[in-house]
Amino acid sequence: MDIVTKQLKLEELSDLKYEVHIGDSKAVKYCRIMILKFMGEYGYGSGGNSDAIYMCAIGKAVLEAWEPAGLILDFSELTYEWGDQLEDVFYIGEDQYRNIPFPVALIVGEQSEEAIRTLILGVYSDQTTEDIDWVHRDLNSAWRFIEEKLTEYDRDKRL
Repeated sequence: MDIVTKQLKLEELSDLKYEVHIGDSKAVKYCRIMILKFMGEYGYGSGGNSDAIYMCAIGKAVLEAWEPAGLILDFSELTYEWGDQLEDVFYIGEDQYRNIPFPVALIVGEQSEEAIRTLILGVYSDQTTEDIDWVHRDLNSAWRFIEEKLTEYDRDKRL
């Protein structure tokens, strides 16, 4: 029997680059916060589907490897114009610890903010990204958001 296979690698799905950084929460001593940064140009429309698949796969892998208590998705160096499947990336970690809440924040940049705003709120919305509590323009703000959520969850004995 002849078995024909093709070797595959996740990196073949996308030209995007990523970095992972992790730090200790100052609010909840036993918790760590992960920053998952994606850089590059997200494909336009359905051309970005493989980018989203890649981002989700990387997200699941790094969460499994380092088990943070919260996640910051950093898109500050990501160019994104259009493509609905990017929304799947926002749900990375939603089932990380089953019944334990897992806060996620998103950092947008100049090359992604408007398109992400319309993806989340709709093309005709008058709201801005400032109206979305988990979307931020800088790392300090996103980190504070995660710290606040961890503090709330810890206080309510949900961690």
